[in-house]
Amino acid sequence: MRISLTLQTNQRSILNGSWKVIERLGLTLESWKKNLLIICIAEFTVLMGFGFCMPFIPLYIQQLGNYTPEQASLWAGIATGGSGIAMFLSAPLWGLVADRFGRKPMVLRAQFGAGLVVALMGLSTSILQVSGLRVMQGILAGTVPAATALAAAQTPRERLTFSMAMVLLSVQLGNMFGPVFGGFMADHFSIKLTFFIAAALLVSGGFAVLFLVKEKFVRPEQGKAGTLKDMFHLAFSRQMLPLLIVMCAINIGPQMIGPIIPLLINSISHQGEAASSAGITFAIMGGFTAIAAFVTSRIARRVPLIKIIIFCCIGTACLYIPPYFAQSVPQLIILVGITGLMTGGLATASNTMIGYSVPVAQQGIAFGLGQSANALGGGLGPFIGGTVGSTLGLRWVFPIGAALFATVAIVVTKVLGKRQLGPGLRK
Repeated sequence: MRISLTLQTNQRSILNGSWKVIERLGLTLESWKKNLLIICIAEFTVLMGFGFCMPFIPLYIQQLGNYTPEQASLWAGIATGGSGIAMFLSAPLWGLVADRFGRKPMVLRAQFGAGLVVALMGLSTSILQVSGLRVMQGILAGTVPAATALAAAQTPRERLTFSMAMVLLSVQLGNMFGPVFGGFMADHFSIKLTFFIAAALLVSGGFAVLFLVKEKFVRPEQGKAGTLKDMFHLAFSRQMLPLLIVMCAINIGPQMIGPIIPLLINSISHQGEAASSAGITFAIMGGFTAIAAFVTSRIARRVPLIKIIIFCCIGTACLYIPPYFAQSVPQLIILVGITGLMTGGLATASNTMIGYSVPVAQQGIAFGLGQSANALGGGLGPFIGGTVGSTLGLRWVFPIGAALFATVAIVVTKVLGKRQLGPGLRK
């Protein structure tokens, strides 16, 4: 009997000690941190899926149509741009639905919808089918803004920068690993196969959110839910409109060069593994973007967000010039990859400003508008890049992108320079 009691006492001591160790290690998380962790894991999986196939669509198009690099850049711009324009039109409407019915259903819609569309892309036999499915993807997808809104709605306001940075960090880690594995699969097996693997990853991320994320959503009272009128009023308000314009502009540059990179690598490569090299390029960009997002989350409490945006715009303009002169694939990979150092700062600061600019009840609409602005940039960028690449040459997208970011830095200084938003809602 004494032995039994002694064993029970020892077991309790061990359990209590283990529990204290777990608490000290930070594994016992508050509910918002648990949700944030699952959201980040799901977004990492989903973005790794996108990275498996999306960067290689220009090469896929080139194969389907037997096009030259210049012709493929134009069609890639049309396909990618069509997706961006579709997302530009649909994102604010999804934001309205999110504020009425919850953010979690929007994450599920985006992840499962994207999984279906990506699988169908792997079955495509023509450029028109790929372009049409890209438009459908723009309407149904948008996993990042949906996940961002879900995370923001449940995060204490003083920890919003941290939450936004963690979501972006998971996104960029997915962007980092996906292209590497996808490029290897595309070069050694087939590009079509990468679409089916990507679809499986997208769906698995959806199931993680479905079963593990708990949303405490309170539906607005009748008559108090957001409407189209509210959306347009917010979009054209003095608080939001300048920020949306800036978000659109800073997203044009990366989307200009994105479809060009695989084609430019393919044109100067003599080893025939353009997909793998492009994958490494996007992985390096994703890695540097993740680092920049983490650094931004640490300094945002001390440095105004506007100053971060201006600094990153100037830095991006400077980093876009050297790739124009790259003469080999390794040079191009390194010079393009390090541009991610500024991308993370821009994305984290602009998304955080969206969260601070509106009350929690309007964050679904606000992040929908933010995604709409990003999507408009994502639609215009490939059109501009594809047109420049097919007329002036593939390399010219870099100096034109540099000029764009220099202009944005000037505009931000003039238009948003006096706005000081941060954890304490300083104005």
